[in-house]
Amino acid sequence: MRLRLRLMGQVRLSDEDGRDLTPRGRKARGLLVLLAMAPDLRLGRAQLQDKLWSESPPAQGSASLRQALHECRQALGPALIGGDGWAGLDPARVTIDLAPVTGPTGQPSEFAEGLDIDDPEFEDWLRDTRLALEDRPAPDERLQLVLSDAQGDGPQARMLADCALSEAAARAAALIPAQVMRQSLTRPSGPGLLIEALCMAQPRGGVVVMMVLRDLQSGAQLWAQHYPLAPGLPDLRRASAAMALTMIQTAGQITRRTGGLYPLGDLFSFSRARLLAADQRLAASPGPVPQALRAFLRYTLIIERQGGDPRILLDEADALARQAREAAPCDPVVLSVAALMASWRGQVSGALDLARLACRMAPGHDLAQLALSQALNDAGRDSEALVAALRAGTGPLAVLGPASWRLRLAVAQIRTGRLAEAEDSASAALAHAPDCRPALRMLAALRHHRGDEAGAVSALEALRRAEPDFSLPLMASPDYPVTTLRRAGLLGVTRSGL
Repeated sequence: MRLRLRLMGQVRLSDEDGRDLTPRGRKARGLLVLLAMAPDLRLGRAQLQDKLWSESPPAQGSASLRQALHECRQALGPALIGGDGWAGLDPARVTIDLAPVTGPTGQPSEFAEGLDIDDPEFEDWLRDTRLALEDRPAPDERLQLVLSDAQGDGPQARMLADCALSEAAARAAALIPAQVMRQSLTRPSGPGLLIEALCMAQPRGGVVVMMVLRDLQSGAQLWAQHYPLAPGLPDLRRASAAMALTMIQTAGQITRRTGGLYPLGDLFSFSRARLLAADQRLAASPGPVPQALRAFLRYTLIIERQGGDPRILLDEADALARQAREAAPCDPVVLSVAALMASWRGQVSGALDLARLACRMAPGHDLAQLALSQALNDAGRDSEALVAALRAGTGPLAVLGPASWRLRLAVAQIRTGRLAEAEDSASAALAHAPDCRPALRMLAALRHHRGDEAGAVSALEALRRAEPDFSLPLMASPDYPVTTLRRAGLLGVTRSGL
């Protein structure tokens, strides 16, 4: 059983079910605090006695220490460890919680609040520790994704499971945001997910991995699912993408009360209100990835014709993408957005280089594949662009924002002459996002091209409701965002008078 020792506010020792196990004696609680703040969770008995019974005769102090250790052992059980001349806490059984706690008045609670021990040595130590904690850097407020070592059949199966989980956690962490930690190398505390895996080797090769996600603080199980995993690299990436999506969605259960998750649903919407709300939330999140996502968001506003002067928006997106790349030149999200920015500026070679670099940094990354598909289309390599667009649709971002990925696929299909498939993709994008104007433009043009006048009229009517200033002459103008339709000669609808 794992115990949690909270030190901010009143000292509290609790088990996995939240039951209070805190020793009642002040000296026993002081002993716990001293051990918890020791570098390796252990101190010599002489040091403990000097801090808590500095004014007592040695024999009396030693007897009092034994009594306090006995009281602690009743609370901690095997989590209290010791040896010749020392005592300590077992890091495998005790989590030290130094997360800030807010008091009833809204002010932060102090370290070991209310722990009054009448000993000058302890009082000096407590005062110095409180001052040191006040001066420490602000804690990393990101969620923690804590990876436990995979358990189960054989080293090969465990290695495959660990590879898939590590890649999944890295991909999810960039989009939550979170920090990835190894349970065996750290003492995690604060909000987050504990990621456990049980792997079972299959008779014909491959592994089935059961991933269990628990609330790091309460231990409550939030998710459990099996993932088949073949030894090949493509299957490993597919499984890690599915696992990453599960981690992102499950993290939302923890962050719902704090709003700590990146607003991915709003980011990949086509609603002005949701896009602007996402921009505000991302602006409040420091770091290069939020900056890159804000650049991506601005292009959506441009193609939706919902953000004012497109030149100003594009300049803002350029600045955000450049700042993000300066801060994180190898991050796949940042590189992907930089590639998209180059595409939107008409810098074909630069876009292709950046997208390829993003794919090298994170093979199989869905946003990197989307950027590569765009860059390949710009370079006239349409068949390759279609392959990249199909590959992009398997990642967690494509599941969280399917309309954007369906639109990219529709563009690649139009460029390769697969017009019926492109119409299906545009219809799917509209089903996911009923306010998606680019999908309506595609449907109006494609339906008219194949002679479905009623279908074209239906799409145009929806487009007029979504865009109050819409007209067919406007759609035919060179500045209207239908570049793919224009290049493919699919703007006959603009001369139809419908």
